[in-house]
Amino acid sequence: MSAEPVIDGIYKIQFEHVRVYVLEDVPKGKTTLIDTAFDENGEELVDTLKDEFGTIDRVILTHGDHGHHGGLPHIMEEFDPELVAAGNESKLYEAIDYEPDVRFEDGDILEGDIQVIQVPGHTEATSALLLANRDILISGDSLDGSDRAGLPEGYLLPPPALFNDDHKAAELNLYDLLQYDFDTVLVFHGANVFDNPKQKLDDFLVEREWDPRP
Repeated sequence: MSAEPVIDGIYKIQFEHVRVYVLEDVPKGKTTLIDTAFDENGEELVDTLKDEFGTIDRVILTHGDHGHHGGLPHIMEEFDPELVAAGNESKLYEAIDYEPDVRFEDGDILEGDIQVIQVPGHTEATSALLLANRDILISGDSLDGSDRAGLPEGYLLPPPALFNDDHKAAELNLYDLLQYDFDTVLVFHGANVFDNPKQKLDDFLVEREWDPRP
């Protein structure tokens, strides 16, 4: 297994059901891992990170699903990185035995100019991460690639209702993302979207049964 370049300085490590991302030099001089896949992926993830990057300085967890934090014990034992996670994601703290070094809230700016945008619905505090200086949104399971649902790739959808704590909220809260500028969306399931993702998301939302905008 290898880390595949996605955009300059951003890599993905793909497992069967989920991927994780690695940001080089974010913040400057450090390497950040976003999510840790499933527990059964942990050993392979550690080996890949050691081979490709040497070490990991920071881990950001986007939410409390096992497929996004399951490999955390392997990462913590091997690299002892700084741990960063939402302070209000109770599902996460029921599952992990680690206290984050940094607990974030909606709107916080993390080191490396990463803005937190919480999109409740999939879980209590599912968090997207905006690299504002690069117009890149890392979805954190607020959005999937449309091909996950068997549709043509290049579009965005909320996660399937089966996987959402509150599916209506998972769709409604996507409107909050439209306040921000981004021209790339990196997802954890399905294909990433590089062509006009914000407009495509707006087009999708306007066709839903509910639209909170006046």
